[in-house]
Amino acid sequence: MELIERVEILENGQLILVLASGGSPSYQHIYREAAEVQWNNNLKAFTSPVPREWSHSGWFHHIVKIAKNCNINLTINNQTSWVNISDDVKKEILSGKNT
Repeated sequence: MELIERVEILENGQLILVLASGGSPSYQHIYREAAEVQWNNNLKAFTSPVPREWSHSGWFHHIVKIAKNCNINLTINNQTSWVNISDDVKKEILSGKNT
């Protein structure tokens, strides 16, 4: 189980999920899923591309799903911080909606 320490939207619009553990170099292989999800070792985070058709909540759930396909179970808790995330997007993420 990997705790998501921070969910953040960067200035360029990318969504990143920063892992409390710092992750593992092997997470870079997530690109093999060909799902536009990347592991950024410098940020210690899974990243989305800049959203085009999908919302940030859609990308959040997509990253979690693709990570699970790679046997990486991502989770959030009450200590997860939300940076540059509107209340509406946070609600969508927490409710499981991909709008």
